[in-house]
Amino acid sequence: MGNQASKVLTASNNKKKNQSKSKHRPMSTSVVSQGNYDWLDQDPHSSNENMALNAAVSAAVALQQQKQQKPEISQSVPAPPSPTALKFNNTRRKSISEFFARRKQSMASLHPTIAEEDRKEYDRLQRQHYLLKSTRKGNFWAPIQSPKVIVEAGTGSGIWALEMAAQFPECQVLGLDLKPPVFQHGNPTNLRYNQTNLNESWPMNDNTVDFIFQRNMYLQIQIGQWPTLLEEMFRVLKPGGYIELLEPDFWHHSTGPVQQAFREFFLEQCKVKNVDPEAACSLAGTIEEKGFQEIERRILDIPIGEWPSEPELKQYGFINKEIQKTLLKNRKTLYLPKWGITPSEYDLAVTSILDEFEECETFSRFNCWMARKPLEE
Repeated sequence: MGNQASKVLTASNNKKKNQSKSKHRPMSTSVVSQGNYDWLDQDPHSSNENMALNAAVSAAVALQQQKQQKPEISQSVPAPPSPTALKFNNTRRKSISEFFARRKQSMASLHPTIAEEDRKEYDRLQRQHYLLKSTRKGNFWAPIQSPKVIVEAGTGSGIWALEMAAQFPECQVLGLDLKPPVFQHGNPTNLRYNQTNLNESWPMNDNTVDFIFQRNMYLQIQIGQWPTLLEEMFRVLKPGGYIELLEPDFWHHSTGPVQQAFREFFLEQCKVKNVDPEAACSLAGTIEEKGFQEIERRILDIPIGEWPSEPELKQYGFINKEIQKTLLKNRKTLYLPKWGITPSEYDLAVTSILDEFEECETFSRFNCWMARKPLEE
């Protein structure tokens, strides 16, 4: 591990010394990232699926009108935008920050015994949830209609299951995880959680579930466990039911030297944990082998940072960068003893990575796999 730490620090120091000579792509008036942004064809701000963020925006607009304040001009916009775009960008950013700040204060008062580290991670997962919900224009892509039973495999903070229970009040929603949510806002009667190891038998009978959703489990499923997991999903799913797996690529795309050094460290960790770093983009064969049909893969690329010129992408990039920064900060106590570096050295590497997000026009990629269990003949 010390060798990888050296590579990170060397890359960070070299980047700092040679910053003026950096050869990344210049900013332009159009999005030039290698990412796929076809999902931008629908306006999320008119979507009924985006209620949480839209409510936060509306509250901020009302407050701004009350105080008769002029909107601030974002310094990251490469060319003078229209007054409407300026108001949208700054109001949106401020409202989202305030929205999550209020949630954090509420969690602290309602759950004073929860460790600060857990609160920070909960907050990060909430931000990621709303980012994915906003870019996907909803909580799912599978063509489900009037489901009676929904299962979330690896429920994490429980926010997806909670929102699905609210969206489908006549449906029973079950969240499975080794550690069910410690706290949550709201307690609908059609939602419950069960402490379950996803790699073992699930607590339900054959042919009983209409829709199974899984997200961000790629680091928890070891090599060789994917076939067993998909086999169990196939067993409990009703004929005609759907699965939807939303898993990110192991590491970011369009990266700089410090990010690449970090990536080498994470690849070593994958070997230690027996995790396949390519699993998220190579599930088609295993899904088909287990009997599923109508297999579809969709790719969702989200910028990290405010480098895009398109206002909507810029805003999503701002949120995604905050999520990535929080993740690196939350893992600090975990990485320091593994690397044998000082806190200040780690902070320097993180700062360099945050700079690279903008300079290299970095983006995250999520792979969404959908498939259907065949109807019985």
